[in-house]
Amino acid sequence: MTYGSCVGSKFYEDGRVRRFHGNTVVSDITPACSAYNAMCTLHKMVLEAGLDDYYIQLPADSYHMTLIQGINDENRGPNRWPPALPLDATMKDADDYFTAAIRRAVLPGKVRMKFHEVKATKSCVMAYLVPADEAEEKILRDFRDRAAREIGLFIPKHESYRFHISLAYTRVVPEGEAAERVAALVAKMNEYLAHQPEFFIGEPYIAYFRDMFAFSSQRIER
Repeated sequence: MTYGSCVGSKFYEDGRVRRFHGNTVVSDITPACSAYNAMCTLHKMVLEAGLDDYYIQLPADSYHMTLIQGINDENRGPNRWPPALPLDATMKDADDYFTAAIRRAVLPGKVRMKFHEVKATKSCVMAYLVPADEAEEKILRDFRDRAAREIGLFIPKHESYRFHISLAYTRVVPEGEAAERVAALVAKMNEYLAHQPEFFIGEPYIAYFRDMFAFSSQRIER
């Protein structure tokens, strides 16, 4: 049995969520957004396929699209931690630093997106998104560039970053017959998403988290 790549960092082997403090910029996928119902349908598909033991499904109220990754307590090495922020800085200091940087970068407003495809990897199951048109693409990419400059950190693959909504994290990597069922499930999911309409993501905001199950627009105690 091979555990998913996020087991040991974000989750325990039995699927319980681990402490994973950090900050980011996200747009929530709420019940008012058509993408929310689509994600709930994907969640149900995983259950109906009998694959729930392989994946740690995220709670529906945590569905979001990440605009740019922030700073987290587990990754303090090169290309993941701003050089201007001491490596031994507290997460409170990291929140201060990140918040100031994003405020200087100025958040965009709501952006129109559309579903592209689902991918199931050794790390997670994600519904990838693409901007509805070139104008929306420019808004997001310009913001990411501004934010990265203000943070002082361009993480690896910054330019090729793919927007997505995480559905689940991989607890155990499916093999054999289970892997075949996953492939069939992903094909079914993609057929379903091909008929989904464009949607506006929620208003982007700076988010703070202690784990992968909840993201807060308010500063949290560290």
